[in-house]
Amino acid sequence: MVKTIYACILFLTILAPAHAQQLSCQQDYPKIIAPDLQRLGQDLKNNDYSFMQQKTHPSLINYVGGPENYQKLLKYAQNMFAESKLEIQKVESNPPLYSYIVDQEEICFVPKTITMKVAGKTVKAPPSFMVAIRSQHSHQWTYLDGSGLQKNPKMLFILFPNFPKNVKVPF
Repeated sequence: MVKTIYACILFLTILAPAHAQQLSCQQDYPKIIAPDLQRLGQDLKNNDYSFMQQKTHPSLINYVGGPENYQKLLKYAQNMFAESKLEIQKVESNPPLYSYIVDQEEICFVPKTITMKVAGKTVKAPPSFMVAIRSQHSHQWTYLDGSGLQKNPKMLFILFPNFPKNVKVPF
């Protein structure tokens, strides 16, 4: 019995570091994710959606009906943004909250805040997050804006059917 317990402890000791090495969101945040999100924020501020199109996770592009429909959706958003009196001043992110392995992807939640000018007044939007996703075989990250998931948390499970059902969307 004691040998079995020691064997289990040894197995868990060996297994834990191997599993931890699969998660790289925390270590990729300062050198890859934060700069990507900073560029996305800057491009949003400049009403430029080209980098966003490159960095959007394919699950959303497929959900809206493919690349052509996604391009139309981005163009629509770009026009709406240009016509509004809303001006993005700053988008800030913080290190990721959680990471999960789902199928062959790592998914993590990155807190963000947006400061904007609306009708001449500077306001901060309610806290939100970005979803950062990478294949376990790559350090190329793609993203989804989490504000839509806050309003419709079930969408996370539509885009990622095997995502753990007991996980609550941040904020």
